[in-house]
Amino acid sequence: MGKITQGILGAFSGKVGSVVGASWKGIDYMRSVPNISTIPRTEAQNAQTSKMSLFRGFLLGIDDLVKRCFQNFSQYTEMNGALSYNMKYAVGGVFPDLVVNFPALIYSKGDLLSCWGPKAVSKNIGNVTVTWKNRTFSNMSAASDLINVVLYSTEEHQFHIFESIAIRSEKSVILTLPAVESGHRLHCYLNFYSDSLKISSTNEYLGEVVIV
Repeated sequence: MGKITQGILGAFSGKVGSVVGASWKGIDYMRSVPNISTIPRTEAQNAQTSKMSLFRGFLLGIDDLVKRCFQNFSQYTEMNGALSYNMKYAVGGVFPDLVVNFPALIYSKGDLLSCWGPKAVSKNIGNVTVTWKNRTFSNMSAASDLINVVLYSTEEHQFHIFESIAIRSEKSVILTLPAVESGHRLHCYLNFYSDSLKISSTNEYLGEVVIV
């Protein structure tokens, strides 16, 4: 039962009919009582919820990178933009057995130009070498653009993130992964970021690397 505290035109607390009155930080407000649906959820609705859970948990592992590098989106936040995109384009499997489609995963999206022929290989114990070929340098493809590399271990279910690990003009970088066991497989991604323009490139998928 609701309680009226200032007469019929004043604020009230509790439930009155189909509305609920309350106060938050000194502000009185009321809201409608939510309807409880008795209609069973459809498989499509359950699949959408499953996709949301899959990617929300997954992308939280690279939350800071998503916030900085996922651009050109219409949602309220970078994470919502990344969630929406990947739920639509990066889902593998069939409900209820949904998985991340790693080659289609996008955590960085923007107008900065990428590179030609990026590759990732493991040549020495605990190391991954990433190489790329440069375009002609320009404002949207500057020699000083920063390199971010993201590796994901399917055995460990863990990200290995290397932010600002090199610059575009260097054309290669060696990543050290002492904690990753030999034989483990890592999905590898690369993106560029302009610190001066505050814009990112859309990330490239470099394939799956087996650690030597």
